[in-house]
Order: sequence, then structure tokens, then C-alpha cells
Amino acid sequence: MAESRQSVAETIAGILARRPVLRPVLHAFQPLLEAQATLPQQLVPLLDKAGMHLPAWQAERGQHSASVLAGESLAGLHTALHHAATVLLPLLQAHQGIQAHVPAATAFFLSQDNKTVAAAEALLAGDENTLNTLAGKAKLPPAVLLFMLEAILAPVLRALVSSAAEQPWNKENAWHEGYCPVCGAFPSIAWLDKAVFDEKNAFLAGGGGKKHLHCGQCGAEWFFRRSACPACAEEGSGIIELLREAKKAQGERLDWCTKCKSYCPVIDLRERAGFPNLDTMALGMMHLDLVAAEKKLHPLKAAFWNQF
Repeated sequence: MAESRQSVAETIAGILARRPVLRPVLHAFQPLLEAQATLPQQLVPLLDKAGMHLPAWQAERGQHSASVLAGESLAGLHTALHHAATVLLPLLQAHQGIQAHVPAATAFFLSQDNKTVAAAEALLAGDENTLNTLAGKAKLPPAVLLFMLEAILAPVLRALVSSAAEQPWNKENAWHEGYCPVCGAFPSIAWLDKAVFDEKNAFLAGGGGKKHLHCGQCGAEWFFRRSACPACAEEGSGIIELLREAKKAQGERLDWCTKCKSYCPVIDLRERAGFPNLDTMALGMMHLDLVAAEKKLHPLKAAFWNQF
């Protein structure tokens, strides 16, 4: 039976018990993290009403490394995006660096046209030119638009993923890429599973340690090879190195690539009690991001706390 995951508040409490210095940052973002965690359940009925569901997994597309939402229209997400923006904008606007852009952001994200949908499609397509054009027309700095767009889009995409009956990308090695099989984003964090023991059959046991990548954008998770780099796909001995605290790391570390110098935070569940909220945990490991920056490494998934 899968272990239940901790709430945002529980994960923050665990982090602060060891690193009280992070209290201002974690408490500042706790309302946003909690809202993003609860919103998907509210958004599912809106998506159902709009007839918007996660497209069916196509094995052939997967074999050609095409994520589920690649090239798909997101027009059906308009109502859900509007609802998510209504809930999240007040929380986003409370943060330093956003306040000066409140009027422009409100006009953009709460407009009745399809600006937010167009921005979401550009984000999933990696179309920076369109995002920059939309930001210019909205009189928003591109970095501000991107930060707010990712925050608002995430719970909508998670609602899509949560409504899927299964995760076919994890069956029979259907997906081999380091980017998300659903939305195409790079993972924000990874985790290694615990040892498994079947009480009903003493012969069924496993040492654990299988690697799962977690998409901070849509919430999807997928298996990945521990000796391979998600960014450049190089694989083998000496490719992936570990960066961790010398003592009491509790399974927290960075896996970094000796070839392309990218890295991803990792939680080894074999070395800690409980299963933390992964999005909160990624923020709670920013002390390792600081060390990575000093070593001239760059994160797989850029976030406000790992850009130095």
C-alpha cells in the first residue's frame, strides 16, 4: 500500500525543525503552496463541465518522445484558469516584486478573452517569443508573467492529471525521457522509493531506491534511470554525482550531471520517516541550491529560489 504524503503544513514543520532560518521564506509561500495543493479538487468539476480531459496516452507518440499535451489545444481550460487566477492572484500579489504589477496582472489573468490560454499554450510549447509578446502587450515584465502563469496553470494541469484513471506512461517502460510525459516540463524534484516488504509473503521484498521524477508543473511522476541525466540523457558510470550535507542529510541531496552541469533535488525515502509534500520540499532544499550555484551548476527546473 502506497504511503500517504504529508500536507504542506506538515512538511514545513519538518523542515523548520531542522532549518529555522528558512521560516520567513516558507511561511511567506505557505498560503500559495496550500492553495495550489487544494485547488485541483475544486477544478475537476469545471473541467468535466467543459468536456476537458487528459488526452489518451498513445504508445506511438510516447515512443517518439512526444508528451501527452504536446500540440494540444488548451481552449477548454479557460474557465478553470479563470477560477484558479481568482483564487491565487491575491496570494501572488502579496509577494514582493509583484505588488507594482497588480493592475496589469489582474487585467491579463481575469480577462474574458483567451489571453491566459494563449500564454499557457506558449508555455507548454516553449514559445518564449509569444510569451514575451504577450507580456509586452500586458505591460508586465516577462519574468513576472512567467512566474504568475506557472503558479496559476499548475493546479489546472494537476486537475487534468488527477482525473486520469491511471498513469500509462509508467507501464512497460513506455516513457524514457527526463522531461514530463504529460506537459513536457523538466522535473522540479525526484524521489527514491523505500524498501518494500510484503507481510503476506516473506519472499516478496525489495531494497527500494527506484527513482521517480516529479513534475512541479502538472504533478505527474514517472520512473527514470538513476545513472542517467534527465537533461542531456548521458548515462553510465561517473555521469551522476551526489551533493549532500556531510551529516544528518535525512535523504536530501542534489543529483548533478558531470557532463552538462544540470542538477535536480532528490529525496531518498529510505533515509527518512514520512513522505513530504514534494513541491514544498523543493523549496525547503534551497540551501543546497545555494551550494550548487557556487559550483556553477544550473537547475533542471528554474524557480524563484534557485536563480542566483
